[in-house]
Amino acid sequence: MKKRQNILLLILLTSLSVLAQDVQPYLGCYRGSGNARLILAENNAFYIIAYATFIQGSWHKENDQIILNPQNPEHFFELYGRYNPNIKEGCKIKFDGFDEKETFIGKADSDAMQRVFNKNPNCFKSEYVHYFSKGTDVISFVDIVSENIRDYNKRNTFSFLLNKNNDFIAVYNDPERYYYEMIFSITKTTDGIILNGRQRFEKMKIDDKLKKEMKEIMEMGETLKEKNSFYCNPSYGVFDESSMSIPQNYSFNKSKNAYISKYNYEKNEELYPEKKQDAYHSIGILYKYDKISPGKILVRPFTIIEKSLFTAKCNGE
Repeated sequence: MKKRQNILLLILLTSLSVLAQDVQPYLGCYRGSGNARLILAENNAFYIIAYATFIQGSWHKENDQIILNPQNPEHFFELYGRYNPNIKEGCKIKFDGFDEKETFIGKADSDAMQRVFNKNPNCFKSEYVHYFSKGTDVISFVDIVSENIRDYNKRNTFSFLLNKNNDFIAVYNDPERYYYEMIFSITKTTDGIILNGRQRFEKMKIDDKLKKEMKEIMEMGETLKEKNSFYCNPSYGVFDESSMSIPQNYSFNKSKNAYISKYNYEKNEELYPEKKQDAYHSIGILYKYDKISPGKILVRPFTIIEKSLFTAKCNGE
């Protein structure tokens, strides 16, 4: 029995070694048009960075092809929440990305959904926060997705159980911005390995400068991955937990349900954040928002309340 186990282990290790050798020639950084970069990393992760674009996900080799599977948000709607002791009744929500499509919000189990923005919104301001005077146990979101988007022609309503939270950041991930599988054929030339698809990516020679660039791109990928929680200040400036060294530089204040800087906090600055210079980048006090998973995702009919939470129109319209 032991001899058989040793043989199986040897076969497994040999297979893994062959697989490692199979992808080894393709690891590295590739240059595309417009100075775009594609990194194929050892842990089967890939990163693409170009003008106003950052894509990451997993990759593998299959026959004479490199196949990239981008990482997309798990859900169209995401909700992050915390308990805010300064809100005595009701709740507040900051909306991110809801202007991208016709999006709606509902409370409790009502089938009436209110527009978040007016039809054809334009002339936006930097942030949109709404205070609801009355509380609710459940918040629901739904969008109207055009039927020409593959696999997204259903109107799923996402419902979130709020528990004791009363301070929220809601995020809408427009499915039109999702990325799909990318397949590149492999051609070996005297210049190295070239990936041919919609774009031409040519392998770059690794030097110290490129190593540093690749490291920065992969570190950026880590900060952009979906997280179960994040920290932001009262002006909604978001900060990475590891870079802030929160355990060393902050103390948790239970009465404020917040993390107070040992060095930069000004008394009661959270009550009047607009008075602090460069408030968006202030690190005096940080709030932790935790991700709330949707309790239900289902298709259900709804009626529309046309009056929107926010009106975004240019002057004269």
